Amino acid sequence: MKKLAIYDLDDTLLCGDSEFHWAKFTVEKGYIEEEVYLKKIKAFEIDYRSGNLNFDEYCSFLLNPLIGMNVNDLNKLVEEFIESHERKLIDSFTFELLKKHENDFRIIASGSLDFIVEGFSKYFGINEFIGSSYEVMDNKITGVLNKAAFGIGKLEKVKEWCQNKNYFLEESVFYTDSINDLPLIKACPSSIIVSPDKKLEQYALERNLLILNR
Repeated sequence: MKKLAIYDLDDTLLCGDSEFHWAKFTVEKGYIEEEVYLKKIKAFEIDYRSGNLNFDEYCSFLLNPLIGMNVNDLNKLVEEFIESHERKLIDSFTFELLKKHENDFRIIASGSLDFIVEGFSKYFGINEFIGSSYEVMDNKITGVLNKAAFGIGKLEKVKEWCQNKNYFLEESVFYTDSINDLPLIKACPSSIIVSPDKKLEQYALERNLLILNR
């Protein structure tokens, strides 16, 4: 069986945060009022960087403008988003990370909402992905978050995926930049740290984890 390589998405595989760019994109498309966006997004970013993000509140903020949207229309919007932001979010380091495991089984596991993670997974030709799931009824977004893939929630989702696919976390490699991924880092001894935040950098140095800087 091929080795499993797990990539976090934002600020790891990508050279930026896709959800923050997505929020700005929805402002430009008229789904969120700019005044509301400016008030909320900076506070969320500060909390995220410090490891104190209220993830359910953040996801609700991102999902709210999409309530009632048809899933097919959302997928088209995601394609437009990626096409317009690929130069901002994808760099040569992105492809270096992907190439390291071109002969392994690769999966993206991100706290970002499913539709964003799926969009980038398709872009990179990666068939499997894990993201924060949300409710869909009658092929329309309801705005209700089902299960977040954030912190311990990401670990639980990855564990479930591994069990279903007969992979073992302790034999896999995990790439991430964020202290928010500490539960999964601890479960995956071969974690590789990418341009980390200060808290994660300190943790990695104390435990001699490999640190890569883009």
